[in-house]
Amino acid sequence: MKFNLDSFLTDSKEVFHLARVTLRSKDDIEMHTHDYAEIFWIEEGEGFHLVNGEKVKIFPGYLCTLRPGDEHTFIAKSATKGLTITNLAFKSSTLDYYRERYFPATNLYFWSKSHLPFSFRVPKEELCLLSGKADHIINQTKNNIHLDRLLLFIFEIIEPSYESYDPEMPYWLQSALENYNSPVVFKEGVDGFLSIANKSLDHCNRILKKYTGKTLTDTINEAKIKYAARLLIMTDASVKNIASDCGYGNIGYFYRVFKTHYKMSPKDYRTYNKRII
Repeated sequence: MKFNLDSFLTDSKEVFHLARVTLRSKDDIEMHTHDYAEIFWIEEGEGFHLVNGEKVKIFPGYLCTLRPGDEHTFIAKSATKGLTITNLAFKSSTLDYYRERYFPATNLYFWSKSHLPFSFRVPKEELCLLSGKADHIINQTKNNIHLDRLLLFIFEIIEPSYESYDPEMPYWLQSALENYNSPVVFKEGVDGFLSIANKSLDHCNRILKKYTGKTLTDTINEAKIKYAARLLIMTDASVKNIASDCGYGNIGYFYRVFKTHYKMSPKDYRTYNKRII
């Protein structure tokens, strides 16, 4: 089955569809493709995303950028708890504007050529901000201003984690770098990265050094500190909790690593950046 964006729009002035739905049965949404681009994220519940012949586990914070040709549906793990999804659908022609303006060289997001669509784990604090932004827009006029506000906010969340990769870099390494971005893997340290890459420590170090000039330890620390910096700006979580989420059990060590990277303490960084905002 193929879904059409026009069937979700209520009048000719609308350019996107935004909705939140709780699924309880595997028959709630049948397998389908669509003539539009789509971003969805999981608000509550767990289950599976059946996409392009694969079965992907999904949970709160799971965000996915779907291309028009991706075939998919959902299954809730529990019919009682259900699976609450927020869905943003918009014209695929919008992607041409965004790629030309913001992402001319990327192979991520909607422009990924991989079998599975791009996905991202949104941290808990940022998921709350994203849900709040959607709540504000969901009853507004569905025009380009509100679409851009939401899309730019989403890209602000997912874009800072990524670098411009060497086009020759192996896909497994790109994928590992992109997905090493949550407290779950941060707390596992090196083992968390290796579990994503599914490669040996020596192999990861050798290939990282070749394509980035960095060791695995340097790469991991940089990912953790960048993640911490984003939480300091975008949330009011305590420095202690942020350090813990990033896998730093010693708050003093976290302060030293952060200051080395940003030339100021975490508290000063938060104060300085929130003053600018």
